[in-house]
Amino acid sequence: MCDDTFTCATEVHILNYRVEGAGYFLLMLFIALILQIAANFIWIQSSQSTRELLQKPRLERGSAFDFSTLMGKNVMWTIISTIVWIARIILVMGSNLYIFIIVLVGNVVGIVWTSSRQKRDHIDYLADDIFTMIRRKNTCDPTTKEKITRALKALKAELRSVDRIPYSDTELPGQIAF
Repeated sequence: MCDDTFTCATEVHILNYRVEGAGYFLLMLFIALILQIAANFIWIQSSQSTRELLQKPRLERGSAFDFSTLMGKNVMWTIISTIVWIARIILVMGSNLYIFIIVLVGNVVGIVWTSSRQKRDHIDYLADDIFTMIRRKNTCDPTTKEKITRALKALKAELRSVDRIPYSDTELPGQIAF
């Protein structure tokens, strides 16, 4: 039994229960680490799912009850995220310094691990936008049609200048004018 539960390394408090033993304490630290890494992975997946979902028109998003559709995947990641969040809250409620440290370490490890392994977005946003503009050009209202026409004309002018101006990712000091 510890006098100070905040720095105790031989017992864990979960909800109203006190679980004694260094083995249980180490198990809870391991579970906290895994939950935190999982939370980062789930966050990336949920964010990706939301980005993909919001690129589609409302009627093409699918059903919330069909996990093979974009809407269903988004709902599934939300359910999983909430379950992991509740489990993490239950662990943190024990107010133990070592759990807090493991949560911090797990957060850093989780974000590094998931960010370094996540596939790049497969949506070519700019190309999709250009194709959408071309498709909508003759079927939209006059104001939108005018904006699309101006954008396409500007793109056409830019494409003509591509062969004349060498491309560079970095600006030279002489190219910057105020």
